[in-house]
Amino acid sequence: MTTTIQHSIRGNGAPILFIHGIPTACRLWDFVVERLQDRFTCIAVDLPGMGESPALPDGGRDPSRLADELDSLRRELGFSKWNVVGHDAGSTIAVHLCANYRHAVARLVLMSPPVFPEFRPPWFFALLRTPVLGDLAAPLIVAAIWNGGMQSIVERDDPATAEILESFRKPFRGFAGARRLAWLVRWGKPREVLGRTAGLLSRISAPTLIVHGQRDGAIPEEFAQRAAQVIPNARLLMLDTGHFLPLNVPEILANELRAFLGADIELSTESLTVVENARSA
Repeated sequence: MTTTIQHSIRGNGAPILFIHGIPTACRLWDFVVERLQDRFTCIAVDLPGMGESPALPDGGRDPSRLADELDSLRRELGFSKWNVVGHDAGSTIAVHLCANYRHAVARLVLMSPPVFPEFRPPWFFALLRTPVLGDLAAPLIVAAIWNGGMQSIVERDDPATAEILESFRKPFRGFAGARRLAWLVRWGKPREVLGRTAGLLSRISAPTLIVHGQRDGAIPEEFAQRAAQVIPNARLLMLDTGHFLPLNVPEILANELRAFLGADIELSTESLTVVENARSA
């Protein structure tokens, strides 16, 4: 069965799957991909219901279901293995993909990972999840997210940023789009879903890099630290930035990914809890 996930492919070399979070889209990775495409084949996806991808026919939104769909894409593209990079909720999906399809993931990178059941969604997502009230409030919440909310935490001043943010917003325009966002975030009980996700961390066999912003106000730094301790063969990298690492510090991020994904070494158990502060060149 052919997947309905829309995606872009740029570059040549070892494949990297880039998974965005909610409510962004594949263009979250533009600045990073343009710096890696000389050495890697970069596959950036629009998750179902976001960007240019329609919702799945069965309405599935569980991370495990989305992982199945992404592995279908891998097989369609003819890759025996790929590296997997996820940001925010994309990290949650990446964990399920890596744990359930261990043979197909060479290396894993988790950025700003909400992978523990103690995570509390932001108040506006909690409101959107409320039946009726969430539907009524959805247009105002969508307006607040893009008219100041998201823009205020994107730190990089680049002419292309506005276009990228608009690609995030596109599927959620108008009343129907606002209700689509409300539907999208009602993907299950967060504590239950993230409890299952946390239970998969110790099953990850791929060398793993966890990246977190020191000024991330959305995902607790503790989650990144705990994930680095639970995942075998993992390393933690702290960067001086906020939540949207791929937009804020793409040069540093691309350099770190190039080194980690291109290295022909295995991480040692001694590096499980290493914290590094990368500096721009």
